[in-house]
Amino acid sequence: MALVAPRQGYTGLRGLQTLVSSIGTSRSFTSFPVYTRRKSPVVGNFVVSTSRRPNDVHLAISIRIGVRYNSSVVSKKSALPPDQQLSYDRLRPIVDDFEAPMDWAVAYGSGVMKQAQVKPGDPPSLTDLLLSTSSPVEFHTINLRQNPSHYPLHARLMGPGGIAHVQENRGAGVWYVTDVKVNGISVKYGIISTSTLIQDLNEWRTFYLSGRLHKPTLPLILPNSTSELKGEGEAAEEGERLIKALENNLISALSLALILCPEEFEEDYLWEKIAGLSYSGDPRMSIPGGENPEKVKNIVKGPGARDGFRSMYGAYLNEKGVSWVNGEKEVYVNGQNWIGDGDGLLRQPFTPEHQLALSNSLPLSLRQKVSTHLNNQDQISFNEKTQDLTIKNIQDPKFRSILSTELRNIIHKPALRQSIKGLYTAGFTKSFWYALAKIRKWFKGRGNK
Repeated sequence: MALVAPRQGYTGLRGLQTLVSSIGTSRSFTSFPVYTRRKSPVVGNFVVSTSRRPNDVHLAISIRIGVRYNSSVVSKKSALPPDQQLSYDRLRPIVDDFEAPMDWAVAYGSGVMKQAQVKPGDPPSLTDLLLSTSSPVEFHTINLRQNPSHYPLHARLMGPGGIAHVQENRGAGVWYVTDVKVNGISVKYGIISTSTLIQDLNEWRTFYLSGRLHKPTLPLILPNSTSELKGEGEAAEEGERLIKALENNLISALSLALILCPEEFEEDYLWEKIAGLSYSGDPRMSIPGGENPEKVKNIVKGPGARDGFRSMYGAYLNEKGVSWVNGEKEVYVNGQNWIGDGDGLLRQPFTPEHQLALSNSLPLSLRQKVSTHLNNQDQISFNEKTQDLTIKNIQDPKFRSILSTELRNIIHKPALRQSIKGLYTAGFTKSFWYALAKIRKWFKGRGNK
């Protein structure tokens, strides 16, 4: 017989002593949830069995410990709108169900942030999750044991080391598990190493995940900072790097979108530019079954999306010199001062100096590619010492088109390789049904044009 204790945790030696003393002389198996000292729920159990031998007055206790070490908690989760709070309450238990270690988790896509033109009778979208871990091998070792059905047969035969190798060295550095049930909810989740995620956020090496995180998402586990993990240097430092990289990614996206905007533009035009960056070189946008061709507009027009973009980028708009055309000096003041329903007219300085400042806040890899492109054509200078673009670069009439071209070049190959890799990681049967659902969405989008 098994008894499950109430929802309370036992931590460290004192917790173990309390646990043992509470058992008494029970003959049953008792399963207790365990919590780490970071107060992260551990999906695993302290399993304590007690027994007596006939005519033996001594208590024999055997202890089997299965602990999931979870390095992150949502300790700073800000108040969410009611609909997002409902989504958080529904999806956070999915993350807690995993025994494998993770540093950060987020839900994204149409399964979380509803898009425009979705009708009540439309089939529900998969819930997309992204999970980062410091050790892909450890993650897959534990997840293979807990959720073997999440992996096709050939992946199970490869083992955790082989899976981690394919994850890290093919495509965009992500291993996707498609269309599985966790806590009764159909999900698609991607696993990425935290170091690879940080690199893509800072450098736009593949733009595959950094681009997805330009749009409103629902954080489920936030990275820990040094203030939260005193005395745990390596984990705390990586948490700090991830926090900074997430911010850098947003600033880079806003800068690039403003470069591609005219001097005056409507608010929603800016959000569409940001949302469209990750799709500009994505091969799925041009083939049947890839993506709905109206996806970018549907994202921005979706319920709550505009508030999400405002929350993500509003604090940076003043720093970038953006103001309202009607004379208001500031766009964002403590979450207020937004005008209209996306049709408010914004203005940015349209001087070479302003455009240069925006350009030099872009990731170095993109700046270098643009500079190389310009130098090959026109021998225009690039400041090799500071790795910055120059006024001459900015004033080139082809600058914006070259910038867009080089961004597409960054996106295209990793996106294509990751799509092919998805056939392998999900298995061909699941991939077929997943592609069929995408084809239906594609034709629906064509029909709405």
